[in-house]
Amino acid sequence: MRARIKPVLILLALAFVAPEVSFAQEGGPPPANVTVGEVRSETLTRRRAVTGEIRSRLQSALASQVEGLLVQLDVEEGDLVEKGQVLARLDSNRAEIEVTRAKADIEYARAVIAQRQEELSNAERDLGRVEELDSLGSAGVSQIDDARTLVASRKALLAQAEAELATAEGDLALAQRELDDMTISAPFAGRIIEKSTEIGQWIGRGDTIVALVSLDKLEARIDIPEDTYPAIAEAQKAKGKIELRLPALGLGSGQEIYGEVISILPGADSLSRLFPVRIAVDNAKNSLRPGMSLTAYVPTGVQGDYITVHKDAIVRTPTGEVVYFSNDGVSAIAPIERLFAVGQRVAVRSPVLQPGMIVVTSGNERMFPGQPLNILAEPEPVDLSHTSGKPSAPISAEGSN
Repeated sequence: MRARIKPVLILLALAFVAPEVSFAQEGGPPPANVTVGEVRSETLTRRRAVTGEIRSRLQSALASQVEGLLVQLDVEEGDLVEKGQVLARLDSNRAEIEVTRAKADIEYARAVIAQRQEELSNAERDLGRVEELDSLGSAGVSQIDDARTLVASRKALLAQAEAELATAEGDLALAQRELDDMTISAPFAGRIIEKSTEIGQWIGRGDTIVALVSLDKLEARIDIPEDTYPAIAEAQKAKGKIELRLPALGLGSGQEIYGEVISILPGADSLSRLFPVRIAVDNAKNSLRPGMSLTAYVPTGVQGDYITVHKDAIVRTPTGEVVYFSNDGVSAIAPIERLFAVGQRVAVRSPVLQPGMIVVTSGNERMFPGQPLNILAEPEPVDLSHTSGKPSAPISAEGSN
């Protein structure tokens, strides 16, 4: 039903308009081609505003595993780096010498093994000859014993040489690891947030060189009151989305993002009785940064009556958010306060809007009050399953923690 607005509401709406807007010109303003939607009264689950911040799920203080002189540091605070990018290097001259010496030890061990294998082959050949003579009755017992002892000795020497090769290969692996550790690379893509040293300084084992934070794997961290715990747990189970608003993204449309609950940490603060909650967020537009403050609108499990409009009906002005509505085919303006979103609709508070009023959902970008409306499409049908069927009384402000 299209409601006719009382004169006092029209005066209130006009008082909200900036004084520089011009209404009447000779011949009247041209009509605006618009599509419209209906203001509804809906029974929705109440949302509660809680504060939080954006955090990175990957943050690391990159430290050196070896000691040495820092000779290269290619990044500054604030730089973006890719996974595997070289960030710093220590003086590697000594480590390179150790690698060369370990490689030489391996070559020597292999040469010894070749010699031991040849000696064992000769000893086994001699043993075979002695055993052949013994079968003919031409060899004594002592000759056979000596030949067998020599074969056993050669086998032992060969085993010793093979063990020395394994030791040399281990020494090379350690030397190579020491050399590799002289280069510090980014374990994941992100941004440098702290630099702890400079070129020319001596770095000890475990000393931090830079701190790196990931900008891809972010999460929102909020604290919820214990009376909302069951509703948040149900939202997590149903994979429901939580509305988050970030002042850093600007006011009005576009400052909202939506995330899915990762987990509710089991330990509540002993004084505040607040439970930490982790919410996954998508940073595909690269607009989020760790440390940004936010307000999350979490379900409480309690239902209430709200007036709602389609999200496209809300327009941002220098004095706040407004909605244009039809007053007998002429545009008028209503100030609103956004409460929370439910799908494509937004629960709002307004001294002007009433259920059944017609609001402009497209063509409202350059509209001004008093402009005739040329409605291109009628409002979408009301979903009675979510509508209370009665006007909503003014709703008190949502609580916050």
